[in-house]
Amino acid sequence: MKMSDKHAHELKLKQLSFVRQLTTIMVLTSILNVVVVLFCFRDTLVFNSLLIWTAAVVVLNIVSVARKYHLDRSKVSVERALNFYVRLALSHGLIWGAVPFLVMHTADNQGHMILGIQLAGIMFAGSFLQSRIPLAAYAFMFPISLGVAGSMIFTGNPQDQFVAVLSLVYLAVLLLAVRWSHEQFIEQHLNAAAVKEQSQVISLLLRDFEESTSDWLWQTDTDGVLMEIPLAVEGVEHENDNVMIGNTLVSLFQRDESSWVLETSLMRKESFRDLVMKVQNVGDDRWWSLTGKPIYEDGVFKGFRGVAKDVTQSKEIEDRIAYMAHYDGLTGLPNRVSMQEQLEKAMRKPLIPQMSRALVWLDLDNFKWVNDTLGHPAGDELLQHVGARLQEVCDERDVVARISGDEFALIVERPSDGQLETFLDRLTDYLSEPYDLWGSTANCSASVGVRLFDSEMTDSRVILKHADLALYQAKKVGKANWCMFTQELDDRARARLQVESDLHHAVNENEFKVYFQPQVNAHTHQIVGCETLVRWQHPTRGLVYPGEFIEHAEDNGLITRIGDWVLRAALSEARKLPEHIRISVNISPVQIHSANLIPTIVHAIAANNIDPSRLELEVTENVLMSDTEFTLQRLHQLKEIGIRIALDDFGTGYSSLSYLRRFPFDRIKIDKSFVRDIETRSDSRSIAVATLSLAKSLGMRCTAEGVETRYQADFLRDCGCDELQGFFISRAQPLEKLQHMIELKKVQEKVTLIQDQRDFMSRRASEMHRTEKAS
Repeated sequence: MKMSDKHAHELKLKQLSFVRQLTTIMVLTSILNVVVVLFCFRDTLVFNSLLIWTAAVVVLNIVSVARKYHLDRSKVSVERALNFYVRLALSHGLIWGAVPFLVMHTADNQGHMILGIQLAGIMFAGSFLQSRIPLAAYAFMFPISLGVAGSMIFTGNPQDQFVAVLSLVYLAVLLLAVRWSHEQFIEQHLNAAAVKEQSQVISLLLRDFEESTSDWLWQTDTDGVLMEIPLAVEGVEHENDNVMIGNTLVSLFQRDESSWVLETSLMRKESFRDLVMKVQNVGDDRWWSLTGKPIYEDGVFKGFRGVAKDVTQSKEIEDRIAYMAHYDGLTGLPNRVSMQEQLEKAMRKPLIPQMSRALVWLDLDNFKWVNDTLGHPAGDELLQHVGARLQEVCDERDVVARISGDEFALIVERPSDGQLETFLDRLTDYLSEPYDLWGSTANCSASVGVRLFDSEMTDSRVILKHADLALYQAKKVGKANWCMFTQELDDRARARLQVESDLHHAVNENEFKVYFQPQVNAHTHQIVGCETLVRWQHPTRGLVYPGEFIEHAEDNGLITRIGDWVLRAALSEARKLPEHIRISVNISPVQIHSANLIPTIVHAIAANNIDPSRLELEVTENVLMSDTEFTLQRLHQLKEIGIRIALDDFGTGYSSLSYLRRFPFDRIKIDKSFVRDIETRSDSRSIAVATLSLAKSLGMRCTAEGVETRYQADFLRDCGCDELQGFFISRAQPLEKLQHMIELKKVQEKVTLIQDQRDFMSRRASEMHRTEKAS
């Protein structure tokens, strides 16, 4: 049979080991058989010859034993040793093959039978014992068989000749048996070698597995008791005394939900995977991940086997990630996600009679000022102080969370006898106390919105929206205050959303109209100008005044589109007016920062062939308070085109005199709040007189708004007011309804432009655009 040199060498070593072990047995067996032969043929004539034969056998056995010990002690090659045993077997065969020739011619039939049986047994025993080395078996059997057959043939007895043939057949059978036994021996050897190699490969893989991973194997019996841990992690037995054979697997871990799952799986003989459990009796917290499955042999349950892994580090990372997902890293308070979960739980929990449960939403009033003046690190420290104060003022059962930025939320529950209101007062007062930030004192109050829980509210998004509406109202009525949500706030919010939605539709469908309110000379009452006022022709609500939608338009950014449309519409209508009448248009703070403002004005002036000096833009102090330098630069650009600039609502702001010094306005408009009280309040008359004197000393014209009575008109005229505007003169009307006061011109649909003016306007637009880019 073909095999590798390695396997052939191992086979020879195994053969040699086998015959060495059998040498003593073969020697003893040979001596025993010699004794039997001498006893059976002691009274024959060949006894003396048998004694000489016996001496030869004894000498051969002595040589065999001596040679065996010599081979055991010396480093003789395997091939030489095997050859020696083959020669030794041949020697024994020749000696025993000579016995029939010595005794057959003198022995009777009984002696023949005894000798035949004895030699047959020797052949069978020798071939069986030496079958591992076929050549030795053949060398032993052939001489004996040939000796028996030859001696039987020479007797001349037909029965003996039949026995001679039978001995040859017996030899053939033994040869086949030796061959078959040797083949089985080789196959057994090769199978054992393959199993050994596989075991070595598995051992190497397991060793690599042990060295490259923190996993280890475990096995239990049918009662869940650890039987063996083939690859226990180094040091585990010392760190945890429970990890040893004889302890139950469940006893390794602390009792929790995962250990209950493990125990249930073991009881039900079910597989389990990736059970993360905390190890018992360990100084530091340690976590293992356990995977196992039941073992069955021939359908009989034998226990569990699986893999364990130390996942302490990954568990700590997971816990850290979970903490970061539910808690704010700066203040340590629950974050928005955690607050949402707590809010859902609070809404599902039944309300307790005589108790008020509320969502409290608060926002810091001056947080941006702290960040801008003291820096963001100080702002972070302020947030930490606020979180600490909230935890101090709240009870243990209250939920305190930081939502985002400078927003915090609470879920509180107080008795309904006014303790909730007392708590809110104490909360706002405590948060309004000064904070010590890096040696500086910072005042940062909080506005608070409150939404009470009720049994009908089931949507957390709605209750959050209501709390935010209450917060917005608290900021609107005054800082460092709290406001309780009411249905009126929700109705106003819905109306606000509806207005904003309708505004988008109005802009797209051109539902706005321009009205004009005349401005007259205070002495002659001749019309010298008209202020453009926008009206919204709502399809269902009718005519809507600016006070109801301008604020919404500023909030959602539509004011720029509306303002641009008003400018174009006003200048288009201005073509119908006499050349000496100017058009005034109000500009919002958002619009003054728009990049399209100057191109829109220039194109509208050029398209309608209007003298730029006829256009007057009215700005309030709110416009100047937002990015003052940019605003003043933009106003200078407009003035360079030739447009007039008027300061509207003078006296209602905070820095009027400063702005008057920094920018040469063409006109000052006295706010109607002062004009309205001229007849009843002396201070209003004093303010009006002072304003008129200031305008005259600065070389600016002055217009009074809101003139409604002749007394007001006469008083203002006598004090030096240049122009009057108000219901005393006329309400705001479409231009066609003012024909009784103004003679309108007929204009063509297509306006022919003066080339010089068109060139001038185009050049000014390009200059303004370049200046805009540079700034």
